[in-house]
Amino acid sequence: MYKRLNNEQCYRKFYFQDSFYAQCMDVNPMTLIQFDNAVAQVKKIIDQPIFRSARHVIATGCGDSNLAAFAVKEAFEHYLPEVEYEGVEAVELSRHYDFGEDASDTIALYISYSGEVLRTSEAMEQCKRHGVTNVAVTTHPNSRNAREADILYFTDTPAGDNNAGLRTYFANVQSVIILCAAMAELRTDKSLLPALREQVKAYHDAFFSELEQIDEFCFRSAIHWMDKKYLEICADGPMFWAGKFIQAKVIELSGDACSVIDSENYMHVNSLMYPGADIGEIVIINSNDQNVSRIAESVNAMVSKGGREVVLFSDKAPEELGITEAVRYCHIAMPPKEWNFLAPLYAFLPGAIFAGFRHTTIGEPMFRGGMDPTIFIPAYFPPVDVVEK
Repeated sequence: MYKRLNNEQCYRKFYFQDSFYAQCMDVNPMTLIQFDNAVAQVKKIIDQPIFRSARHVIATGCGDSNLAAFAVKEAFEHYLPEVEYEGVEAVELSRHYDFGEDASDTIALYISYSGEVLRTSEAMEQCKRHGVTNVAVTTHPNSRNAREADILYFTDTPAGDNNAGLRTYFANVQSVIILCAAMAELRTDKSLLPALREQVKAYHDAFFSELEQIDEFCFRSAIHWMDKKYLEICADGPMFWAGKFIQAKVIELSGDACSVIDSENYMHVNSLMYPGADIGEIVIINSNDQNVSRIAESVNAMVSKGGREVVLFSDKAPEELGITEAVRYCHIAMPPKEWNFLAPLYAFLPGAIFAGFRHTTIGEPMFRGGMDPTIFIPAYFPPVDVVEK
């Protein structure tokens, strides 16, 4: 760990930016490029009869890809309420899942950037035996999953640095939402994708208009928390999966012990973790969600009873949420309530930026130094700008 300077203001952010930081910044220019690429690709496959007739959709993957499967649940509830949707871990789907007698009306989405994960391939074999239509969701059309699937959904993600999987997580979440909207278009004969693009752009513009402030806040919080021994993330509902993704980045980048908990289980279990002064608590609240009063109560308890310092990312100020204790607050935009299913597109990003600064400010190399440095882009500019076309 670096020796702490006496004055936190002496630290200069420039010296703590790396290739992961570039990935975080890349989500801004990448958003509409990825949207349009995915729409063009989904139009090539959407006429397959199963997309009109399916009554059940299973999404699966491993690691970050599995988190993407859970993050898009609200999109299916919004566009396809008549379809049963579930995110399932690949090991569950391959070894323990009960398919029933006839699964011919089921689609399984295999989300994988590389398309080479063996457990995902094993799940695909199991589903095929039960009559499920397998759809590979990948940006590698020659991969194992792509070859073995019944249908390939090529996400056509722009080339760039992906050493800790941030860009591709975003691309997968957005691409599956687009597939969901395209299925709804097919079933309703309504034009839905143009309105979705408009709302994604509006959310994008609102969120990234504050990126400079978010970036500075995350850097200053990482400096302030350099001496913290443990990290925890608390979030409810769809935001829980943003928390799980942030946890993955913390562990991969800095190796910190980092837990993720919802507000109810925090009050029942994790509130007993002590000493609280050693724990940095990150809380994500979307004011459109249904559990704001309970998570606000939990935040108050974290500070007053647990002695923890809290970093809060939310679209509303603490006092508007019912938080009366002192916290470090950063405003982040959320989509309008009727488009709340889009929140997972960016809700993970502030915590991921923090995770990036966490590992550089304590001097811990990402993946414990186990990544091949030759794959890193030797600049902090966005990968979309520096990768050869």
